[in-house]
Amino acid sequence: MKFSKRGRMAFNLFSLVVAVFASISIWYVVSVRERREAQIEIIVDYFGIPADLVVTDGLVNKVTVRLRGPETLLRTFTQQRLVRAVDLSNIRKGVTTVPLTPEMLWQTVQSFEVVDIQPTRIVVKADKLVERNVPLRYVLDSPLRGDALTVGEVSITPSTVVLRGPERAVAGISVLPVTITLDPRAAGSLVKERITLDTPGFVTALPSAVQVQYTITSGRATLSRQCRIVLVAENSRIYDVSPAEITLLVEVPEALSKNSRYLNQLEVSAVPPQLEPGQKAKAALRLRLPEGMTVLTPLDDVTVTRKDEPKALSTE
Repeated sequence: MKFSKRGRMAFNLFSLVVAVFASISIWYVVSVRERREAQIEIIVDYFGIPADLVVTDGLVNKVTVRLRGPETLLRTFTQQRLVRAVDLSNIRKGVTTVPLTPEMLWQTVQSFEVVDIQPTRIVVKADKLVERNVPLRYVLDSPLRGDALTVGEVSITPSTVVLRGPERAVAGISVLPVTITLDPRAAGSLVKERITLDTPGFVTALPSAVQVQYTITSGRATLSRQCRIVLVAENSRIYDVSPAEITLLVEVPEALSKNSRYLNQLEVSAVPPQLEPGQKAKAALRLRLPEGMTVLTPLDDVTVTRKDEPKALSTE
């Protein structure tokens, strides 16, 4: 059977339409008809915050979105890392509610039906961003109790800093403390250090660190201490140690040189090695020092001897 040229063109066009229809039908059955729901997380980024405001609360890192769509597309989509930017250019001082709608996420999820978004809105709290000059004041942090350590000639450079942050937080700060942690071993000496300033949340200091110089005016005293050597073992009574006591020269803060409770915290110990009855060996000394005490005497090893086991009594 022969077709005219026009008939062949019509037949080819018909075949093309059938093929396209068949392809669409197969795609519909495979991709569209099998629709599923899936839950994804979208990371939220923010832009447009007015330069004279600072956000103090309400920003969320991510939102949870429930989608409905073709199973094959969902499977691929849920494996991606999704980020969506939210415009905060319209927020004002105080509380502003920013709704999270499917339209805001449209470019990210436009191939799917948005079933649910959690949270449905962001409640943003913002305050006016201000700057204020405040003076600095030093605060002493000492590991020793009472007035065992004293300081003099304290200087802080610079003496004032600029605080930048929410108006409510900055307004409540009249003086910013600079915490100086004292080292008892530096008693009597000049100390120079750079200290990073501690500020409340959302408040920054310019500069963020200052140079501090001071002298620990309390002196140090040198004492002689007689110490008994303690053997650290499960059954220490089966060992002897020689010498049983040693004399140590120690240096302590002058204010604590007559404080017996402080001085008695000095402990000298040794751990016996593995020994058979009658054997002896050298053992290193261990020191437990209270804060601020320094030992000036070089330490020698001691001799530890394991006692002989008592002989069993004769039954004859």
